[in-house]
Amino acid sequence: MNVIVTNYPHPTLLQHLANGSLDQSHNLSRAIRLWALLRWLYSDKAYATLDDSFTYNDWRQAFFTETHKDEKLADIFNHQNPNCACLKTSKQWFLEWEVPIEQWQNLLQKYINRSDSEIDELLNEPLFAQVRKSLQSDLDLLVTRKCLQLLNNTSGRSKHYCRVNQLPNFITSENIDSRLTLEKQAYLAGALGMFSFLDPAYPLLAEEFSREVDEDNHRVFLYVDYVVPESSDVQDAVDEIQSQLQEIWNAGNIQPLLLTYHSAHRNQIKECVVYPVCIYFMERAKYLCTYGNTPKGDIHWYKYRLDRIISKRLEFLDWEDPRVPQLLREKYQDNKLPTPKTVNTQLKEAWGCDFYKEKAVMVLRFEQDFHQRYINGISIHDTFTRISYEQTINLTQQYTLNLKHRKAILDIIKFRPSTDAYYQVDYRVTDYYVVRWLRALGSKVEVLLPWIMREEMALEIQNTWNLYKT
Repeated sequence: MNVIVTNYPHPTLLQHLANGSLDQSHNLSRAIRLWALLRWLYSDKAYATLDDSFTYNDWRQAFFTETHKDEKLADIFNHQNPNCACLKTSKQWFLEWEVPIEQWQNLLQKYINRSDSEIDELLNEPLFAQVRKSLQSDLDLLVTRKCLQLLNNTSGRSKHYCRVNQLPNFITSENIDSRLTLEKQAYLAGALGMFSFLDPAYPLLAEEFSREVDEDNHRVFLYVDYVVPESSDVQDAVDEIQSQLQEIWNAGNIQPLLLTYHSAHRNQIKECVVYPVCIYFMERAKYLCTYGNTPKGDIHWYKYRLDRIISKRLEFLDWEDPRVPQLLREKYQDNKLPTPKTVNTQLKEAWGCDFYKEKAVMVLRFEQDFHQRYINGISIHDTFTRISYEQTINLTQQYTLNLKHRKAILDIIKFRPSTDAYYQVDYRVTDYYVVRWLRALGSKVEVLLPWIMREEMALEIQNTWNLYKT
C-alpha cells in the first residue's frame, strides 16, 4: 500500500495535503483530518463497508454512527454516542494507527513554531467535529490532491467519488525533508514561481513544496522581457510543445520530429524534419535547438522559436521514414547524434545565440569613465577579455586583411586615448543578439574590428539619425 496511508503524518506529507501554511492552526488541523480520512478510506474497514464508487452520504453512513447529524455544529457537539467518529480526538486517531506521538511532535516542532501546550490542545480536539459542507470540501480537496477521483460533474451530495489505483508518491523521507523547513519550502516555491515562464512544470513543482507563499515578505522579483503574452493561447501552445518534448526526452527514445514552422526571416511556412536536442531561453524567447532540415532548405543546426511552431501537435517519425534527411539518419546509425552538451559548448565558444554560425574576432573600445562605471567587472561572455592598447593594434594588423581597411582602422586607433578600455571577444557572425547589444549602448561603445561590423553599426546609426534629424 502507498506510503501515504501506512506512514505516520510527517510534516511534509501534511503540507502536501494542507490548503495553506501549517503555521496556521486550522490548516494543521485540517491536514491531520485529511490524513486520517485517507487512512480510513484506504483501510480494510473502509473496503468492507464502502463501495469503490461512493457519494458523501455513502461515506457518512459508513464512517459515522446512525445517530450522527451533520448540518449544525451544535448537533455535532451535543452528540452523546461515544462510538461515533465525530467525537474521536486527533490523539485517539494517532493511537489507533500506532503513530508515535512524542516523536511526531518533536519532528513537527522542527518545521513550525508551536509550543507543547498548543500541540497538546490540538491533539485533544475532536478531529471530525465538522458540518457536512466542510467534510464534503475535504473530499473535494482530496480530489485535487489526486487521492480520490471524481466520477461525474454533478454537485453537492450527488457527487460520486472513487478511490485511485495508485496514490501520489509524496516524499516523506526525513533525510530529505529535515533540510527544508516550511519557510524554506515557501521560499523555494516563490523562486520556482518566478521562473514559471521557463518550464510549464515549475508551477506544479512549486505547489509540491508549498501551498502558500508569503507575498508580504517575498522580496526578490524577476520581470522578464518575454515575447509570449502571459495567460494566452500562445503561451498554452508553447507550454504544450515543451511538455511533449520533455516527455520524449525523459523517456529516452528520441525520434525525428516533423514540425510546421513560420519563418519570420523568410516570411514563409515550412515543414522541417529535425532531431530535437534542447530548449533554451535567450533574447526574449524560448528556442528549440535542432539538427536537420532548416527553413532555408539545407541540413544543419537551427534554433526554432517555440511560439512560431504552428503544428497542432508534434509528429515524431520513424528513423526509416523517407522524410528523414540522410545526413541525420547517418548520425543516428553511427551513434553520433548531437547532445545538449554540444550546444552548451558552442555557446561558450563564441558570443551570440546562433551557436552554429561562423565565429570571428571582434575588438571593442569603451571610453574610460563609462567603462569604469558600467562595464568593468560585469560578465558578458567567456571570451570577453580586456586587452592593451598595443594588443589592439596587433589584432588589427593580424585580422584585417584588406590593406585599405587596415590602414583606416589603424589611423582611427591612433586618435583614440590609450587610457580607454579595449576588449577582444569571439562572436557569431551576423548574430542578431550581438547587434542588439551593441545598438543598445549606442555611442558608448565603438566597434574597431571587424571592418564589416563597424560599417554595419555606422549604417545603423546613420539610418537612425535620418529618422530624427530636422
